[in-house]
Amino acid sequence: MSDSGLAAWAGLGLFFVGMRMVGTHMRQFTGGAVRSLLIRVLNRPMAPQSAGLMFGALTQSTGAVTFITSGLIASGAMTLERALPMLAWANMGTSALVLLAAINIHSAVLVLLGLVGLGFFLGLEQSDKYRHVTFALLGLGLLMFGLTLLKTSVAAVGSDPWMREFIEFAGSGVAIALVSGFVIAVAVQSSSIVTVLALPLVHEGLINLDQTVLMIYGASVGSGFAVMLAASGMEGSARVISLIQAMLRVLAAGVLLPLFFIEQQADIPLVLSLLRWLSDSDATQCALAYALFQAVLVLASQAMAKGLIALSVRLAPPTLEEALMKPHYLFDEAVNDPATALALVELEHKRLLTFLPDFLEDLRPEEERSPSAQPLKLRSAASESIANEINQFLGATLRANPDMAGVEEVFSARSRLHTLQPLQAALTQFSAGLLAVPLEERPAFAEHMVEGLHAILMVAAEVASDETGDSQEMLFILTEERSALMERVREELLGGSTNIEGREALLSATLTFERIIWLLRRLSPPPAKPLEGSGDGALEAALKDDGLTLA
Repeated sequence: MSDSGLAAWAGLGLFFVGMRMVGTHMRQFTGGAVRSLLIRVLNRPMAPQSAGLMFGALTQSTGAVTFITSGLIASGAMTLERALPMLAWANMGTSALVLLAAINIHSAVLVLLGLVGLGFFLGLEQSDKYRHVTFALLGLGLLMFGLTLLKTSVAAVGSDPWMREFIEFAGSGVAIALVSGFVIAVAVQSSSIVTVLALPLVHEGLINLDQTVLMIYGASVGSGFAVMLAASGMEGSARVISLIQAMLRVLAAGVLLPLFFIEQQADIPLVLSLLRWLSDSDATQCALAYALFQAVLVLASQAMAKGLIALSVRLAPPTLEEALMKPHYLFDEAVNDPATALALVELEHKRLLTFLPDFLEDLRPEEERSPSAQPLKLRSAASESIANEINQFLGATLRANPDMAGVEEVFSARSRLHTLQPLQAALTQFSAGLLAVPLEERPAFAEHMVEGLHAILMVAAEVASDETGDSQEMLFILTEERSALMERVREELLGGSTNIEGREALLSATLTFERIIWLLRRLSPPPAKPLEGSGDGALEAALKDDGLTLA
């Protein structure tokens, strides 16, 4: 291989190394605090579009943005309707690298590499705060330096017979150019990489604008197909939004390809004439062709949003886990009407109350479990996700109505939610602690404590649908202070366990039990007048005590 061929080969290697470094470290940098910030601002105007543009430019991978978005949807932090503009604008963000590669930045690349080297000398790569930024900038420098090597060596390589044959084959027909771009994009999983690699060939006149535009169109569809392949083994939101990405790219190609053929056959000035009018540079024209494709994709997403979402959901329906983790009543527009917003929050709050008995189902005999109950891990995650969504909804209501008259009601709803969330966590801890003790090592009284608590939680669940107030008054009675009884319970439980780990788990369970009762009491305001029969007898009956009495 000639020196020029070796330089091109080295440039290609540096380009791919830099691309991987940029993608890997920018994904790390955009996690954590940045992701939390994104969740908080997603409901603001233009926030999804801005976030998509930023993530697309930083990661240079629509696949990465697709899976970031699917995680946000699965956690309930974003809806499909809000995710669609984020996905579309992420494609526009990938144009940044292509436009940057189209201009001569050799001197800037050398300066950047020098600055990164100085950063390594100062030890910035060892700092948790600057590590990912430093390596991402190093990746960008290597990427662009590799591209400059390709530009300077491709002219000599282009004279080699094998390169000439490949270029002539790729440009020998419309179908070949489209398929070449499609296949390469599927292999490298990025249409921006295909475009960037084509720029040196365009710059040296080895391929013309028409051929490159066709390769860009084929590569854009191919990268969508690559994302869909990557999500083929997944379900729910990841598969839905990958289908949306693929359909958006097909739609954009369906708009631009006919315009290409009309311009070629009828000699009517359309896209190619526009590109030549915007710039005299062949490389810049190709970069603009890539950006134009993404712009058409964004417009298609706005015009076809409802149809795309409906079709993709029909083709890849949401999983049970995703359905459980989403609120049933909340919607974004309701934050502008505080009365409606509070009514919807109340419905979601009651819905969470009905889920409380499910936290104990894994501890109960199999024949007595509710057929609709979900496993503890799933129920805990789903309830926490819904509670977080309610909290964000209440915050959005306050921001949308800073001068609202009933602000106390919003804070009251948030206060009840902040009682319900630790109750959910305590129930999870209680069940997980007892499940850690083998069934044969649990004292007999542990089963009665579980059944007693389950009975109390059933009363709490009935509060959501009981308009008479009887269930709420009964819950108030059952959650009275009874530390003497719980001390006897601890003695019974600890005496029946034969190992230290079991005793620790059972002790933790009884302490958590008391916290659960205290939190349930906070959810049940006192009745207007005391009811007869209040006292420890109600709990003793619920617990089915084996001879234990109050001291």
